Amino acid sequence: MITELFKSLVKQTTPNGFEYLLYDCIPNARKDEYGNRFVIVGDGPYTHLFTCHLDTYPLTQKSEEITIIEDGDIIRTDGRTLLGADDKAGVTVLLAMIKGGVNGIYGFFLAEEIGLLGSHYAANDTKWKELMKDVKAVISFDRRGTSSIITHQGGKKTCSQKYAKLIQKGFAKQEILLELDDTGSATDSLSFHKCNRSLQCTNISVGYYNAHSVLEYQDISYLERLCSAAVYVDWPIP
Repeated sequence: MITELFKSLVKQTTPNGFEYLLYDCIPNARKDEYGNRFVIVGDGPYTHLFTCHLDTYPLTQKSEEITIIEDGDIIRTDGRTLLGADDKAGVTVLLAMIKGGVNGIYGFFLAEEIGLLGSHYAANDTKWKELMKDVKAVISFDRRGTSSIITHQGGKKTCSQKYAKLIQKGFAKQEILLELDDTGSATDSLSFHKCNRSLQCTNISVGYYNAHSVLEYQDISYLERLCSAAVYVDWPIP
């Protein structure tokens, strides 16, 4: 099921301006004035914001159909286009968590690849701030590889080692082995940390490699295991 969901999400690239092609995939979605989509699951208080982004890297300025090549545990393209696993792997995780009933707020942001624009809007928006009044941690499922819990973005600490280790322990119980990683660059969780330094803001590896290029590929076996683990992790509250 996860593999088929992922394949359905990546059948076309969605550079900024084409994110609407994914809107129907998000159940019970609401939207803000920028166009970001969000979903609320369970009863409050909501202590976690889980995020991903809907846009793919603008290798071209138009949406392109892709040809999927499956090679064992690897999904890639025929080399004409990028895959878009950055960040449709993250979209897949969030959809799995929503279906699994994991309590929280789920943000599906626009325009991450051109400057974190969607999440920047949300982080500074009065309505989002009210929505997130009880949020303590922002978890972005948007990181290459299969082993990272990001503690630093752009060289600055955005998540404490203590909290990162709690996440590490939770995933280890689900047989996903992650390591603390201080080499993060910037993704949507950073937008929220810039506005509220008390938030624990991190990214978790979703199994893509060679993002932003036609050589991009996805470890689909890892993504399947990650989706299952994310549903059953006892998400720690900072």
